[in-house]
Amino acid sequence: MHNPEMDGVDHINIYSKGKTELGRKLSNWFPLRFTCEDGDFASIEGYWYWLGTHNVSLRSLSGYQAKEFGKSLPQTFKLLEVDFRTKIKKAINIKLLALRSEIIASTLPFAHYYVYGNKAKDAGYE
Repeated sequence: MHNPEMDGVDHINIYSKGKTELGRKLSNWFPLRFTCEDGDFASIEGYWYWLGTHNVSLRSLSGYQAKEFGKSLPQTFKLLEVDFRTKIKKAINIKLLALRSEIIASTLPFAHYYVYGNKAKDAGYE
């Protein structure tokens, strides 16, 4: 497990509360507008919940606000898991292209974990 105190020193934590700007930008919560096959969205998180609800308000939401609002809505659209994953991966690829120069300029490896107090909790992805 990574040491949260070393975020930005020996790795970049992809986390909304990460210590580096790039780590925060790479989080699905970060407000970085993008356009995909389903239209314009303010964040990957908003798109994530929009896919199951098609609630227009989610197009302009990001971060905790997108997650909480999205979770409060009934799931009215059911996508096959494979279709959901494909759409999210395409959206993340669009975001990565937008951040391409910053990613290339980075020399540190990426990690993804949550931080509670000063303790890291594995997010399940590396």
